[in-house]
Amino acid sequence: MSEVSERLGRALLETVKRDDPSPFVEAVREVNPDPEEVRRFLEALRIQREKGRVSEDTVRAAERAVRELVGGEEREREVGVREVDPLAEYAGVDRVLGTIMTGKEADVLLAEREGRKVALKVYRAFTGREERREERAYRTEDGEVVRRVSRGDAALREYSLLRRAYEAGVRVPKPYDARPGVIVMQYVPGEPLYRAPDLRDPGAVLDDLLEQVERLAVRAGLVHGDLSAFNVLVSEDEIPFLIDLSEAKKVHEPGALRLLRRDVENLVDFFERKYGVTRDVDGFVSRVKARVRGDR
Repeated sequence: MSEVSERLGRALLETVKRDDPSPFVEAVREVNPDPEEVRRFLEALRIQREKGRVSEDTVRAAERAVRELVGGEEREREVGVREVDPLAEYAGVDRVLGTIMTGKEADVLLAEREGRKVALKVYRAFTGREERREERAYRTEDGEVVRRVSRGDAALREYSLLRRAYEAGVRVPKPYDARPGVIVMQYVPGEPLYRAPDLRDPGAVLDDLLEQVERLAVRAGLVHGDLSAFNVLVSEDEIPFLIDLSEAKKVHEPGALRLLRRDVENLVDFFERKYGVTRDVDGFVSRVKARVRGDR
């Protein structure tokens, strides 16, 4: 990390801690960073606003001050709102606000549609299931980083799996819409389980997660297949959501029940290591298998 980035990072943390734009604005004034670097830190500040850690007033004050510092009105479009956002237009949302998280195959972005926050899952890599090999490049309204959307049916497949799980009563982000390369879904403020703050009642969260896994198998007929602390989102009131169903399999497919055991072991191992909470993996998996087979 460069000295400039380190200075801006420390100032950003202080701005969030104090809910005061002054530390960040003063740092920008002192180090005179390039506009692209400022945009990255403004995006991080906006994400903190959406998580409720800093106020709207602080973010707006920081944006106004930064626009002045990097060159006035003629530079406003570089650090502020873009009038035309091709990704927003393609996804059917009003605007893209910033990045929530990145992954190997897709980014998850925060967007706004009809006055409501939504999440966009934007696929970046081909998966071998494409209907046509086409790629489009987009830029978000608050950054110059090119986001490439692979046009194929991987997003459509995951969207159908999400709908199947959601309609079966499994707690997943509600899927709203999809098109090749992009899924529009419910935005859940929170953190992935692996980096969530210490849970007040980890045993209750684990039991809730296991209930969702069982419901996914029995009611939706699906096994997540890639479940771990990275693919669980914990809301601010400690409600867990299953996310990223891109690897899900139908429960009667060969090997699906082995994946079920692995999913459960991953969850129980995490809770045992971090919280000292454990559950009977063998008993749980046996019960789910029996219910899936209709034994009881």
